Amino acid sequence: MKTVDNKHLPLKITHELVWDPNWTDDELRAFLKGRLQSLADKGFGGVVTNVSGRNYARDPEEWRKMAIAVDTACEMGLRVWLYDEKGYPSGGAGGLTLAENPDFEATAVVMVKSTLNAGETVTIDLPRGHQHFLFAAVYPCDESGTLLPDENGQYTPAFTADCRYSTAPVTLQNPTDTPAQALCFVRKRLYEGTHSVHNVYQSRRYIDVTNRDAVAAFLRNTYDLYAKTVPAHMNAGAGRVTPKVGQIEAVFTDEPSLMGCYINKGLYPGTVRDEYDTEMPLYPVLTYGRDVENAYASRYGRDLMPDLIHIFLGDTDRSKSVRYDYYTLLSDLYEDSFFAQISDWCARNKISFSGHLLLEDDIRYHTVFEGNFFSLLRHMHFPGIDMLHSIPTKVYNDAFTPKLVSSIAHAYGRPHVMSEVSAHAQGGKVTPMQMYASMSLQYALGVDTFTSYYSEKQAEPELYRQLNESLGRADALMQGRHRANVMLYYPIETFQMHHKGSAVFYGEYCAEENACAEGLRSIFYSLLDHQMLFDFTDCDYLEKCRIENGFLITPQHQYYSVLVLPPMELTDRLASILQRFADQGLTVLAPQHELFPALSNIKFATLAQNTAELINHIPTDEFSCHA
Repeated sequence: MKTVDNKHLPLKITHELVWDPNWTDDELRAFLKGRLQSLADKGFGGVVTNVSGRNYARDPEEWRKMAIAVDTACEMGLRVWLYDEKGYPSGGAGGLTLAENPDFEATAVVMVKSTLNAGETVTIDLPRGHQHFLFAAVYPCDESGTLLPDENGQYTPAFTADCRYSTAPVTLQNPTDTPAQALCFVRKRLYEGTHSVHNVYQSRRYIDVTNRDAVAAFLRNTYDLYAKTVPAHMNAGAGRVTPKVGQIEAVFTDEPSLMGCYINKGLYPGTVRDEYDTEMPLYPVLTYGRDVENAYASRYGRDLMPDLIHIFLGDTDRSKSVRYDYYTLLSDLYEDSFFAQISDWCARNKISFSGHLLLEDDIRYHTVFEGNFFSLLRHMHFPGIDMLHSIPTKVYNDAFTPKLVSSIAHAYGRPHVMSEVSAHAQGGKVTPMQMYASMSLQYALGVDTFTSYYSEKQAEPELYRQLNESLGRADALMQGRHRANVMLYYPIETFQMHHKGSAVFYGEYCAEENACAEGLRSIFYSLLDHQMLFDFTDCDYLEKCRIENGFLITPQHQYYSVLVLPPMELTDRLASILQRFADQGLTVLAPQHELFPALSNIKFATLAQNTAELINHIPTDEFSCHA
């Protein structure tokens, strides 16, 4: 018999409750009650589920049976979340989104490069499987192939070809008496080599997540149908602290992304919905999108095409500025199209928005796959993570992810943080106590809601119940208000300034990106190991804060006495905010670093030679106890 309320217990992800299509409704209900009771007996408080994959989302009979499943779970007092996709990544509606309009597919720009000696000419054919040329030009370089910028850091072409939207071969000539780089920028559908092909579910073409119309089609093909199927259960309220019995709590979106570089070479799923071309060349790649070029011109007042060279190859301050402009725009489009649009739908339909993103654990991946996590996840009523490990030491090695996402939840007043838990990285081979310890550690890092991919055979039923209920009791006892003393900056801008389009699987990362990531990790674990209470923050959120009596006070009325900057680049906007904060009495700490001279020269921060010295500057007896 359960001793803990279902609202505190983990949920079991069971994508299809699996019924025989020949059953009568009474037989189906009897099966569902038995199936759900077996989960309840193992200590689960509910399920994350979805309509059957048979003729996914197009069979009225399967939708009718889905309604019976939700009715049954709610009548039993179990919590229900809806999983929004057939497999993953979310957005495709099992292929229905692109079937509605193939032009909703994700696209990219790639760079094709050829070195020319003085006076030489080259003809470049449209690469196999690509759509059309966008821009082509010849740029002077030195004998080593390094591009030669002008005094303003701009790369001026010596020759430009008229090839916009052309599929014909492009001829480029070097009219100078020095070597030159002939560069063609080409548009393609973003599929081969990406997570869309290389995952463990299904190879399937993916949508352009920066395209509002594509995401709206995804909503029509899934979310609207759930609302139509179970209207009586769509009244939980978005962002509700306590689950409402008999109502669907949340919708779970799984691993949407910008598909910004090639990954998982050699990994192929068991099924292929959309054939891929194994002979298609994989050139350095950059996520593009239907509206990117026009939005870039509108926001920055210049043509994107001549700026592409800076994103792929540039090493000047001008190049850093262009890359920052491009990647922040891409993140903003993604935020508005996918996260804000789905969040708005959920709020209108009185249900919470949850789920998790792709490749969360390494900040170097954020720019190419997602963008600014703070901007995206603030739209989730229950922001979430994916934890593929169930060895506690490995969970600790990935502690950045739950700490970052729980910080976003604290910043924006979100009551719960979800973790999709599994032993995927261990092939499911973990002990029940490792499983339990891994979830407990995540709880200490800010997670309070677990959606479980663990096998139902991971433990004997009675032990399973004891472990799940132990987590539930901890959650029931730990209800209270979050407190922290230190803010640690989330330096996404550094990666937006420095990351270049690449053909390398998982991307290439320059010295500045690696230094920033390593420095952030060092400070992060020093704070954890010293048991200092801290949260991440970003520039947008800092701008909403104020300083009073030396404390940084957030819109959620949290008080922080110290702001720590990792090795990072400073934007003018952030520098202005920090100067104002320091003038008003906030303690700002930063390391000196040769790769980031602007940071080393700032006058408003206490500079430290290394992480240990930086940590020693943080007061340990000044923890915030303000109402």
